[in-house]
Amino acid sequence: MRDNAGRLWGKFGNGEHEVRSLTRADLEEALQVLDKSFFLYENVCKACQIDLPENAQARNELRELCRIAAEDGVSLVAKDVKSGQIMGVSFNKIQYIPPNGQDPFFIEFRNKRTHSPQAQCLMDFMIEIDSATDVFDLYKIDSLIELMFLATLPEWQRRGVATELTRYTIELTRELSEGVGVEEVHPQLRAMRPKAVTAIFTSVFSQKAGHSQGFKVINSVPFTNFSFNGKTFDQRIDPMHKTSEHAVYLL
Repeated sequence: MRDNAGRLWGKFGNGEHEVRSLTRADLEEALQVLDKSFFLYENVCKACQIDLPENAQARNELRELCRIAAEDGVSLVAKDVKSGQIMGVSFNKIQYIPPNGQDPFFIEFRNKRTHSPQAQCLMDFMIEIDSATDVFDLYKIDSLIELMFLATLPEWQRRGVATELTRYTIELTRELSEGVGVEEVHPQLRAMRPKAVTAIFTSVFSQKAGHSQGFKVINSVPFTNFSFNGKTFDQRIDPMHKTSEHAVYLL
């Protein structure tokens, strides 16, 4: 992750908006996008009660998850060109088959870095969805990029922000698969050549963005299958959102 001047991936909205690589200088503002949108309105955050004001610890733990993921150097932000404001963010994580005896990243973070039941609820959800289908084995690959948290500020919604962040996450992954742009990546991960992008799309809107970019759904799980604090997820989620989709874009 660069300190400043994140790479420009492309522009959209008649050139009024752009997608850039996340830099250290923009990290705090990018995390604030989560505070103002993802943690409040994302379906699993609501189901796990991360959105409630009293659960600040859970939000802080998940912000730390994103700080760690950002160090990989593969996260993106969408910016308004005129104001320079970050409109949306895609916190992405390079995932790989861990060495023998080591836990996958999400399991290790969940067990060592989360203490609030709300953050553990969200992590358990992601771990269960990810583990239901072994993407590494299914496609015979050893690394991929997971589009982990995708968020748009409420005032910038319905402008294609999520779609563009998804589009350029694919493009970034394609370049890394060919060994291009590896200098942007954390030194310990520069040998990785990810061959797929995965995501857990939890709303009809993120699912639409994924479908538009060619993601293939490999597992669809009803929100009725999960529960937290005495209620199934669907009881805290708008009924228009019925399932979570585990989706893959294979290069």
